[in-house]
Amino acid sequence: MIKNTTSTECLLPNGNYLFREPVVQNVTGVAVSLMSVIVYLKWSSVCIVHDNETEYQATLLHEMLSAAGIFGNVQRMEQMTSQRIDDLMSEKTTAHDDTSLNFTLLCSLNVCQNYLAKPFDYGRKHVVRSSLIHNSRWLLGIFHNGDTYEQETNYSTVLDNVAVIKFPTSFLNKSQHHTDTINLCDMKDGWLPINTLMWEKKSRRLSIVGYTKLSGSLLTMKEFFPNSKMGFNKRKFLVSTLPWKPFVNFNEKTNTYTGFTMDLLQHLALALNFTYEITRPLDGKWGSQMENGSWNGLIGHLERRDVDLVAAPLTMTIQRENAVDFAIPYYYDSAAILLKKPDPNAKKWRTLIDPLSKYVFLCIFLFITVTSLFLFVFEKYTPYYRRMEERDKIFSTFLNIGGEHLAGSSSGRTLLSSWWIFCIIMMATYSRNLVAFLTVTKDKLPFSDIAGLVELGSYKWGTQEGTVFETIFKASTRPDYVKFWKGVVANNKTNPNILSADGDVQVRLVMEGNYAYVGDKTHFELTMATNCHLAMVPSDIVSMQYAIALPNNSPFTKIFSDE
Repeated sequence: MIKNTTSTECLLPNGNYLFREPVVQNVTGVAVSLMSVIVYLKWSSVCIVHDNETEYQATLLHEMLSAAGIFGNVQRMEQMTSQRIDDLMSEKTTAHDDTSLNFTLLCSLNVCQNYLAKPFDYGRKHVVRSSLIHNSRWLLGIFHNGDTYEQETNYSTVLDNVAVIKFPTSFLNKSQHHTDTINLCDMKDGWLPINTLMWEKKSRRLSIVGYTKLSGSLLTMKEFFPNSKMGFNKRKFLVSTLPWKPFVNFNEKTNTYTGFTMDLLQHLALALNFTYEITRPLDGKWGSQMENGSWNGLIGHLERRDVDLVAAPLTMTIQRENAVDFAIPYYYDSAAILLKKPDPNAKKWRTLIDPLSKYVFLCIFLFITVTSLFLFVFEKYTPYYRRMEERDKIFSTFLNIGGEHLAGSSSGRTLLSSWWIFCIIMMATYSRNLVAFLTVTKDKLPFSDIAGLVELGSYKWGTQEGTVFETIFKASTRPDYVKFWKGVVANNKTNPNILSADGDVQVRLVMEGNYAYVGDKTHFELTMATNCHLAMVPSDIVSMQYAIALPNNSPFTKIFSDE
């Protein structure tokens, strides 16, 4: 330790600073200075990385942090490799620990540059490693006599959150720390500047955010890690998508994307401070698992780490969540079946019989038969007619209301009266329904669900390849779903468009007639708004949730979900 013999007349740096007393009294040194900063940052744990020349300082800092109740892990640079840092970050991600990974690095400037340049080879193939750029905090104790401007242009500055305290190289000498006096007032009145690397439009620069003394005193003016509150600091993400109205619309003339999902992406870019470039999967598919276990389409893009995220109306499923991560859903949709409306002129001859269903006509026929039978029995065995002749003429009144010949018996008259009332009611009902049918055209669809569709011999059906519907029908054991998928496979052999991934191709098949297309309801509603020849049948195949997708075990999933 160094005894604090610095003159109390040392002047404070100019500026609106907040003064903080030393954490440890009556001792000074590099470890005391760094400990004060760590306590101010409220770090509950820190990894202390050092080289051969700074081992003494690292050990001393660890002892002081332990005494203050802060967990410290001391590692030599050779031990704290890139892989070891990746493992630490992976452990925090797996445990859903959203706190930062804190490091204190003690070494010379050249050693620091070489060390930080290795672990942080940024690339989307290593999503955990790249997350260190945003989710780690680095306090650098640099021993250097010159300027630290080199730190501004060094490759290691890809890290967002770096604070630097420069100490004279003379402090590396252990014997120096046992001397009785040291004139700290020669170093800007005894205060050591605390610099942080700030992002600018084209480069980075060191900016002073405070001062510290070897006694542990602090002067704070700004946030030590201001970049931590600036999201992704304008980094460019590669985003994969597919056009699907109304969520993603592509304008071929301007080569731009619009739509609900694109508006959401733009909001996220502004809120989280990143830029993006949009691309598409080469196969044009949404994402289904292939026989070798890998995925195609948008899901395959993320699984192979070809892109940073997917912004599209991508449905969340259990199978897909095993390959990628999803943020919270931003839209809820349901399935439906799209088909062409039946031609009303094709069955125009049925206009006179459509007002009543076939079951009503069947009942009328049965009533005529039964009523005739009862009337015959009543008229034949009623005693009233034993003295009457020409009883057979009584049946002429059955279909004629009123007339010359009426039933003389009370039973016959009661039966005929009931029959006439029934005929009046049926004629009124028929007339009312006929007028309604002639006034308003009512489309009667040939089926109401998947089971009804697959039972029709006149229809073919299909869906988009690489969608959630393909996955459901392939894996389902329901008889109607099994029959549906067998029909898709069989029809696709003669017409490859049955499984076309292009929604417009599917709609053209529907317009040709006798074809049903299974897809999402919102897209169908938009299609029907511009085409009055289409109809839609709701279905309970799946309840869909659309969400932004990120690589599997991504540390950024919670950030996107929270936003």
